[in-house]
Amino acid sequence: MTTVPVTDLKNRLSHYLRLVARGEDVTILDRGRPVARITRIDIGDAELDALVAAGIANPPSARRSKDFLTRTLPKAKVSVQRALLDDRDDRF
Repeated sequence: MTTVPVTDLKNRLSHYLRLVARGEDVTILDRGRPVARITRIDIGDAELDALVAAGIANPPSARRSKDFLTRTLPKAKVSVQRALLDDRDDRF
């Protein structure tokens, strides 16, 4: 089990979610005291069907690829900064 301060969790959430996805529990500390635990959800088809029927969850649209959590994302074709500045120019 991994123990992490809430400030570190905020800064590296994706890292800790990958650990949870692999089956590790993460305990969150606030000022040195444990306040929460993140654990992997392993539910069966019947439970998922019940959640979908209740409108709480959406069924998966397709199977997730095996490298989903570790794959490298493609580089942006345009600058994010340029897109942000263009968006701001439209407002003023």
